[in-house]
Amino acid sequence: MKMNKLYIRNYRMFKDVLIELNSGCNIFVGDNNSGKSTLLEIIQVLLSGKINNSSFERQFKASFFNYESRFNFKEIIADPSQKIEELPSIIVEAYFENDSNNSEYKGTNNELSEDCPGIRMSVEFNPDYSSAFQTMLQNGEIYDIPVEFYKVSWRDFGDNPIIFRTFPVKVSVIDTTQKDYDSAVNKFINSRITNNLSDDEKVHLTRAYRKMKHEFNNNPNVIALNERLSEEEKLDDKAIKFGMQEDVLESWMNEVSIEVENIPFEDMGFGTQNLIKMELVFKQDSDKSSVVLFEEPENNLAFGNMSRLISKINQDENKQVFISTHSSFVANKIGLKNIILLYKGNINHLNAVNPDTMEFFKKLPGYGTVRFLLAEKVILVEGPTDELIIQRAYKDAYGKQPIENGVDVITVDSLAFKRYCDLAILVKKPLRIITDNDGDIQRNIIDKYKDYIMAHGDLIEIHYETNETLHTLEPSILAVNSVEADVFNKFKRVISKRNSMVNKNETEIESFMINNKAEWGMRVFDSEECIEYPAYIKDAIR
Repeated sequence: MKMNKLYIRNYRMFKDVLIELNSGCNIFVGDNNSGKSTLLEIIQVLLSGKINNSSFERQFKASFFNYESRFNFKEIIADPSQKIEELPSIIVEAYFENDSNNSEYKGTNNELSEDCPGIRMSVEFNPDYSSAFQTMLQNGEIYDIPVEFYKVSWRDFGDNPIIFRTFPVKVSVIDTTQKDYDSAVNKFINSRITNNLSDDEKVHLTRAYRKMKHEFNNNPNVIALNERLSEEEKLDDKAIKFGMQEDVLESWMNEVSIEVENIPFEDMGFGTQNLIKMELVFKQDSDKSSVVLFEEPENNLAFGNMSRLISKINQDENKQVFISTHSSFVANKIGLKNIILLYKGNINHLNAVNPDTMEFFKKLPGYGTVRFLLAEKVILVEGPTDELIIQRAYKDAYGKQPIENGVDVITVDSLAFKRYCDLAILVKKPLRIITDNDGDIQRNIIDKYKDYIMAHGDLIEIHYETNETLHTLEPSILAVNSVEADVFNKFKRVISKRNSMVNKNETEIESFMINNKAEWGMRVFDSEECIEYPAYIKDAIR
């Protein structure tokens, strides 16, 4: 069973959204507080009844409701003239693909009235508490959503109660921020013990474990401690003592540790622990469809291990994977078509990305696609020198760096410009490209970008030097800074180190700039004096 849609109403920042899902991998990309982690959280809650591996019902609180819904409710109860028509509720639904294996969960008990298999979680006011609620309301004792009067239920689309123990979709959560024995590791330990021990051996080990506890409780030092406690400490005026807890017969399994090449699991580094957790998840039996949730899998993983992980994700077709990430490498290698972009309250799918563009970034995953997708506005440049000059030109014009105004200047190879144009069109992102004319404007600019400019000129702008003899940034910058003697002298001071350029002529200056691109760019960027900029750069930052 694999989900193809997720509906969320009134949960945290999601007021009313329907998200189309991929049957394989889903990559949630978004800025901080955009809802990436919340989506992983609500999938776990919906499919397991748990949050952070504990019962959702026990942890349920008013802050789980959508902020706007909660705020409106608090405004209503603060105004005696307003009548409460309906208390806020939370609805979350997973719609599954239709097949013969999941027909028992099929029905129309869902918000879309679709006849399909699925699971529905509702968090609603329990009418059994209507009288108590009204009494507290009249006495002014209701200050927020009264979650103590709510009930949580999980039912399939045929309106039958869900029993998670028998529900065929199992959830594995990999938390890369914790050094611990998570569910995947414990499940591995228990299964290997169960598979490799006879019933008779288990009984003997249980007895040995019980004997160990008995010997601890009867150790002379423990007895002496308890004698002192009985004289010095009381709880509710009653004597106390310490001892090992009484547990169920097979509780010893939960105390078992594992070692990998003689190193205890708990002593391993974050990256190694995370890699083992991930490997165990993908080793588990896949007879029944399962869901894997990754929160930023790039955490603490070296480049090679990240590549191994992505290979496992791409090869396992039996699991539906959900990933929250800020890593362009992860997004590019798994495939941009799998990205679900959360940006400024909107949800965009990149599954319509040009196949050639997707393959380009997959083969060359070093490009910052996630940075591009999350930027408000983007200026693409060809190299680090261009980036330095554009940022300084922007600061000279507006008194602050472009990023402070939501404009991200990103250096990419010119071969990737058209690929970024495809992404800009897909997510409707304003994009300006600053590029060299390389001595042939018709071939390198007009012909190359004509389809983008003609169809999407309101979104994509190409800025370049119109004088073909000034084929790159260096001669173009030099040209506008050598027109007048005073301007030229100032420019030579700016790009000098201990006045090294002040006595040079234009030819020598241009040679230095071409052979020391990053150096002269850095000197301009750091200078207390301003230089002049070509018209195409001024147009690009306007």
